[in-house]
Amino acid sequence: MATEVVVPMLGITVERGKIVEWMKKEGDPVEKGEIIFIVETEKVTTEVESPASGILAKIIVPAGVEVPVLTLVAVITEPGEEVPAHYPAPSVEVPPAEIEAPIGGEQVAAAASLQVTSTPPEGPVKAVPAARKLARDKGLNLETLAGTGPEGVILLRDVETRLKVGVEPSVKVSTLARRLAEKEAVSLQGVEGTGIRGKIMRADVERAVGKAAAPRLGAVIPMDSMRQVIARRMSQSAVTAPHIYFFTDVWMEPLLNLREDILPDFERKYGMRFSINDLIIKAVALNILDFPILNATAKDQEIHILPDVNIGFAVALASGLIVPAIAHTDKIGLAEIVRQRTDLVQRARIGRLSMDEIERGTFTVSSLAQYDITSFTAILNPPQSGILTIGKTREELILVDGAVKGKKVVTFGLSVDHRIIDGAVAADFLQNLKWKLERPAFTFLNL
Repeated sequence: MATEVVVPMLGITVERGKIVEWMKKEGDPVEKGEIIFIVETEKVTTEVESPASGILAKIIVPAGVEVPVLTLVAVITEPGEEVPAHYPAPSVEVPPAEIEAPIGGEQVAAAASLQVTSTPPEGPVKAVPAARKLARDKGLNLETLAGTGPEGVILLRDVETRLKVGVEPSVKVSTLARRLAEKEAVSLQGVEGTGIRGKIMRADVERAVGKAAAPRLGAVIPMDSMRQVIARRMSQSAVTAPHIYFFTDVWMEPLLNLREDILPDFERKYGMRFSINDLIIKAVALNILDFPILNATAKDQEIHILPDVNIGFAVALASGLIVPAIAHTDKIGLAEIVRQRTDLVQRARIGRLSMDEIERGTFTVSSLAQYDITSFTAILNPPQSGILTIGKTREELILVDGAVKGKKVVTFGLSVDHRIIDGAVAADFLQNLKWKLERPAFTFLNL
């Protein structure tokens, strides 16, 4: 029985997705759970798994096409099974007579609407005349290009894109890296690859994008899709949720000493290193259990207290900020927090987070401890009702029993949605968190 493959739901705010690559061709065998295509939204690039085992019998939506979520894009059949006739075939508009047959072959004028499959062309390379001429003038081998036209025909834009990217055919480039370079029109010449055998990865291109887009006087910088999303969501948050802010100084020696004491044993047992931020994230999750209203969101005329505590943490990328969340932070141990946090950061930097990992957060922690920033305010990450900010660790002189002593402190800030959270409740939350962090042996007794 045929199985339909659709663009999955990619989050409550995502309506459309663009198929950027099919990992399988028509007629290829596939296994359930195997990655069969990659879909891109304005927020994230996601690998989509096969819903069943069988034969990828028909690709309905080719790479490069954007469609609404839940759109039928392919059909998987059992071996030997025929594809039901009622499934549609896609069409792509191309100008008549734009397609050129292989040299020595017959000139073929394409119809205005052509059925397209993902099967790559066999035999001599097919290209439109303009693309072939430009490639010849620039000394570019057409066999190194993947055509985006019907039946894999190389179009003029394919050649222009390769020339813009500027990478030699011999240089190994990951698919996501190449697509990002093409999207941002950034040359890969001189980009140092950090992958195996010098392969250029998406993170390498992100660094090049950031360098190319560095602000300069008089420049006009267009917003990419991620920056547009950030701008829209932050504007929505600032206008919709009335923010109030609270600050307190936390004595850090007890937490720093605890980390120093248990880190060697932790490393030997789990093979990982934990940070002060990992301890803070866990303490925040435990504190939310005492103040569940900080785990709430406003919907219409109701306040919904969410059932799971998933603490998000801000990750800075070259193209913007993204906030993945650690699932069930209140219930898991420190080792699992470190494992999830490390995995999420690594995949955030190569654009491989799922929408669920980005949108499941119920409260956010944002740290600028690595900078010389004492304190800062933050805009809420909608639809969340709270965000904690962490400044740098600094040393202050205090008077203890008539003697001056040095004390390491950090300023913690709390931004909350005043529609949901009253000032006294927010102050209690921050004061209780301070108590937990200054008495970590008690707070983390059962970790």
